[in-house]
Amino acid sequence: MSSEESQTRMNARPPKSLMVLLVLTWVNTLFSIVTTIFTLIFMRPSAQDLEQEKLEMAKSIVELKKLGMDSFVSLLERLQAMTEAMQPYFVQSNLVNVLVLAGGAVAAWFMYQRNQLGFHLYIIYNLASVGSIYLFISPSLIPSVIILVNSLLSVVFVLLYAKHLPWLKDQD
Repeated sequence: MSSEESQTRMNARPPKSLMVLLVLTWVNTLFSIVTTIFTLIFMRPSAQDLEQEKLEMAKSIVELKKLGMDSFVSLLERLQAMTEAMQPYFVQSNLVNVLVLAGGAVAAWFMYQRNQLGFHLYIIYNLASVGSIYLFISPSLIPSVIILVNSLLSVVFVLLYAKHLPWLKDQD
């Protein structure tokens, strides 16, 4: 490919629907990075905060039991157990989240630059965002609904990006 063809290819504007996806990805990842860093610096829960949260969760569970919503009771109990199991890994899990989110932002940048590698990095980003929790706690503590919803959203966005693969590939 000559330098003129390469320059033309780089100057080709992304389709509008791809730009919408890219902007959504950047907004989500950058906002999440800032939020996670803010959480790391200012919001580490103390033992007292954790105990207060546990009391509030117990109150919610009692109310749900009164209403006969046993499936929600089970979900809340598992969420509480997951939260307690994650506490010793507060810093590590948040740092992993920042790295995964940065990978998503970089993947979107590569796709904006019309680099097909960005699409593959985006798939890796989605897999890592769904599975990174398994680095810190037992799979038995993680409610399936969390993994299913995150996986479904990931598949939807990967498929939306996959629609634009022809634009990413060398077809000029």
